[in-house]
This record gives sequence, C-alpha cells and structure tokens, in this order.
Amino acid sequence: MTSVGGQTVRARREGMTLVEILVVLAIVGVMAGVVTLGVGLSDRGMGVESEANRLADRLRLAADDVLVTRQPLALAFDGEGYGFVRPEGQPAGVVDALAERHALPAGVSLIGLDTVSPLMIDPDGGQPVAAFGLAKGDRRWRVEFDGLNAVARPVADEAA
Repeated sequence: MTSVGGQTVRARREGMTLVEILVVLAIVGVMAGVVTLGVGLSDRGMGVESEANRLADRLRLAADDVLVTRQPLALAFDGEGYGFVRPEGQPAGVVDALAERHALPAGVSLIGLDTVSPLMIDPDGGQPVAAFGLAKGDRRWRVEFDGLNAVARPVADEAA
C-alpha cells in the first residue's frame, strides 16, 4: 500500500487470479464436451464414404486372394450389400474377411455401373473393368476396379 495525497492506494498486481483461471478452464471444458458430443450427431456423408472405401479394400483383398490361390472368385452384389463367393465346383477357402456377406448400413445403396452381378475376378485378369456407385441421400461415391486395384472417390455434384 502506498499513500498518495493522504489516501491509501492499493498496488495493483499484474496477472490472473486462481478464480479467473478456474472459470476459464470450466468454460473450455464445457465447450470441449459440447463439441465431442456433437461430433457423431450429423453423418456428414461418412457412411457412404466409409462404405466406398471398404468395398475398394475388399476388392483389392479379393484380387490378391485370386492371385495367390489361382482360383476365381465372384462378387455377388445387390442394392443392400455384397459378398464374395467361389464359383460352383471350386473349393471354398475365401479369405476370412471376405467370407461373409456385408450388409450396407441403412440409407446406403449400391449399384453396378454397367456391371452385372456376379462379377468374376479371374486369376488370368480376363475380367472387364467394373464400376460401382454408392449413394446416401445426395452423397455419391464411385468405386472403380480394374481386376487388380480398386479406387474409391467422391462423385462431383454436377456429374451426379
């Protein structure tokens, strides 16, 4: 304390008090909680994007399986899902990740773009290039498969 003109004046300290710091931390914590809880509320197209990437990954895995086993494999698909199967008369032995039919989540649909089901994946590479479309609402993705590699990419709104 100092005395100026007969009055005592308290010296003002620089910085923040502990209470001010705690209030700021509480506000930041509440905001972080709101953001964390709100992340999963809107889909933002992730359902169709993740399904397109999953299909591309499984097509690559199926192509690898065909190259290793030298046995053809077929992709049987419809609007609600897809699965990999061996043609009749061939031994089973599909890679575990491909063995069961994959059902698409609600709202996501799959179509073959100039591709009919079942699509044969041949070890000699005799199959044509295939393309698939996945859609959910106004979100569209395209998966292209050349027999060895599959690529998923979004479809621009103009081309949809």
